[in-house]
Amino acid sequence: MEPASFLGASSTKSSIIEILSKKWPLNAKKIYRELTKNYHLSITYQAIHKALKELTGNKILEKEKEGYLINKEWVAKLGDFSEKLTAELENFKQKREIKMIQKINFNNHRGFIKFHRELMEEIVRKEKKLNMVFLYRHVPSPNVMSNEELERMRKIMPKINWTILSKNDTPVGRWLAKQWKRMGVKVKLGADISADRMMILNDYIMNVYTSKKAIKLWDKNYSVKNIKDFDTTIVSKAILDPDYKTVMTILKDKEISSLLRSLNN
Repeated sequence: MEPASFLGASSTKSSIIEILSKKWPLNAKKIYRELTKNYHLSITYQAIHKALKELTGNKILEKEKEGYLINKEWVAKLGDFSEKLTAELENFKQKREIKMIQKINFNNHRGFIKFHRELMEEIVRKEKKLNMVFLYRHVPSPNVMSNEELERMRKIMPKINWTILSKNDTPVGRWLAKQWKRMGVKVKLGADISADRMMILNDYIMNVYTSKKAIKLWDKNYSVKNIKDFDTTIVSKAILDPDYKTVMTILKDKEISSLLRSLNN
């Protein structure tokens, strides 16, 4: 697995880093040629410039007269946290605090929603603020929460800086995005991300997995052209049905969460 893919970089940025890890320095034209010819990415030349500018601004790449190359200091950071993560996993049984990857199984998605909401409240209580980023396949629905849960959420919203990055841009997604925006959440549709369900909450990184059957069900429901055809019973089924169990991994690491944020800015 390539380092950038492991970190959850966007597909374009990940590919650029992969290209420059094999050959450098390269100018923007050569990088564009590689992406379109060997990586088969459908992307404009302007988008490549934007990605290179962001990677350079985040000190992941350096720009010299001959072209772009990977920043040595960033590579050193990758090595540091990889060694740290390996050591933590080896000592898993001796740890109590979440400082290594842990897996949690939920009988249905409702159990995960409850866990996530309570974790948000706990972080706000202990750390006084929450910087949260969702990297999702579709814009999640705020309607999966009860009125009581929504009210509890609204109470802590002033202390939350929340961004949702959705891979897909659909009429349903745009409709749900308006609901989140009314709550003060920033939403970006059609985002260039590789993750399907990743959440970053301060120093916590959570990846959420469900069955292929559940994903197909969600995709079908989100593909409708008219909001009136959006079936809320499908949403309820996917959340409450034990056939659609949810598995989550969670890791707490300040350095990794910071790198993930920089790669998805």
